Amino acid sequence: MFSVQISYNIYDGQLINQSSVILNLYSTNIENELRKIEALTFSILSDHKVQSHLKQIKNDASNSYERTIAINEFTKRLMAEAQTESYISSIGFIDNNGTEYSVGRHTKPMNDSQKNQVITIAKEESGGIAWMSAFDEENHIIAAREIRATENMEPLAVLLIRLDLENLVNRHISMESRYKPILMILSGETAIFGSKNDVDFSTDKVLAYKTRPYYIENINDEKYLIYYGVSNYTNWTYVHMLPYENIFYGISIMRTVMIAVYAMILLAFIFIGVKFANGITKPIIALSSRMKMVEHGNFDIIISGNGMNKAGDEIGQLEYDFKIMVNRINALINENYVKQLLIKEWELKTLQSQINPHFLYNTLASINGLAKMNGQDKISTMVKALGNLLRCAIKNKEIKITIKEEMGLLNDYIAIQKIRYGERLNFETDMDQEILDCSILKLTLQPIVENSIQYGLENLTGICNIKLKGYRAHDFIIISISDNGIGMSEDLLDKLRKMEFEPKGFGVGLKNINERIKLIFGDKYGLSFESKLNEGATVHIHLPIES
Repeated sequence: MFSVQISYNIYDGQLINQSSVILNLYSTNIENELRKIEALTFSILSDHKVQSHLKQIKNDASNSYERTIAINEFTKRLMAEAQTESYISSIGFIDNNGTEYSVGRHTKPMNDSQKNQVITIAKEESGGIAWMSAFDEENHIIAAREIRATENMEPLAVLLIRLDLENLVNRHISMESRYKPILMILSGETAIFGSKNDVDFSTDKVLAYKTRPYYIENINDEKYLIYYGVSNYTNWTYVHMLPYENIFYGISIMRTVMIAVYAMILLAFIFIGVKFANGITKPIIALSSRMKMVEHGNFDIIISGNGMNKAGDEIGQLEYDFKIMVNRINALINENYVKQLLIKEWELKTLQSQINPHFLYNTLASINGLAKMNGQDKISTMVKALGNLLRCAIKNKEIKITIKEEMGLLNDYIAIQKIRYGERLNFETDMDQEILDCSILKLTLQPIVENSIQYGLENLTGICNIKLKGYRAHDFIIISISDNGIGMSEDLLDKLRKMEFEPKGFGVGLKNINERIKLIFGDKYGLSFESKLNEGATVHIHLPIES
């Protein structure tokens, strides 16, 4: 009899321990859901679009259109996330002005005191997540997390997620409803959740038994197994109360289920381990093979991609970076090759044009002298300006000259045209002194001004006003040539912007000028255009700040 009693006691102890494991599993499932919420907050605050929206909201204090769009886009994102779990009552944020925005199944605005309290608690976590009760709302908690700018950690807003703990708890407890466990969750000495029941069990009684993981208590003449556990994640106290008579029901089935779960977890770990090992070794072998191809000068396998995609792990990142590096090297090689061809072609044309130039200079000098002798000042001025233009175009081998030198060439050209057109041509310049020593391709301005005269002045009956303006804008130099000519239609302007044709009547052509600038200075520089029909046209030249 004594041995049987011992066996019963041992069996009861095993059942109680097993029940404690099950109750602990409930707590673990709830903790896992809370960790999912933390992961959700991280995905939101690290999203570059969210960062952009919040910066717009912060930097634009007025109710501007851009700020309204940013708020709408952010709340749309939050609304989508609020629908992912049934226990998420609402998701919102508090901006730096203290304004609360909230969306979801059940929103409940906070007063100023509550908002200030939430903001203070969130800031104390230094970017981490803070859990707190939802003020006067039963069985609800708030997950608050400060959103900071990724580049300078400047506070942008406080993200708020209200959770319905009753919904969350019932999701997991209902999986084993025959046990009918009663759950109480404590934060310190404050109860933040309690299952609806008729059991009279106080918080003081829980704290009194805090030193033991579980114990048995008679409540309302019914015996209960009370399991006590503290979360390492939230530091909450989970108190499970399980009717003693329900423990023995289906315990063998639960034991089988647990074994199956552990077996599945083990198999999953084995499967994941094999996949993980293959995921590391195969990309490394493939990357090594591509490196050997590049070592022998074969860039085609890298440029074509050939299955190389940016994965989310370190190996994938390394493979992606290697592809980008090789493509850039190949692009630089090709770009340098094209530039060298262009320079050689320019030097060849320059040499060809320099064949016996002295005869042309001497002839112009003779004409200039004869014009002065006969009092023909206009002819003398035109011949002198033409000589200067030809001398610079033929004698100077350099592709790039200073803006000041280019302006000298342009002034000689304008001098000729003013004699030709007289008062019908009005030319104005407004150049910042700080850009005059910066570089520009030789004979860039003159063809564009010539185009303004040809398509502006020659099609006007009145005065043609041409204005040249140069200034520095951040990391660019912008030179604008504007005229009051007949302008261009939208169709013609669109073709010009796409460089689909080379305008007739040009010596060099806008397309030629644009391509030369991009080849010498880079693709982000070149020409841009503005025009309206019968309202003139403007050509903008974008150049680097290069002495």
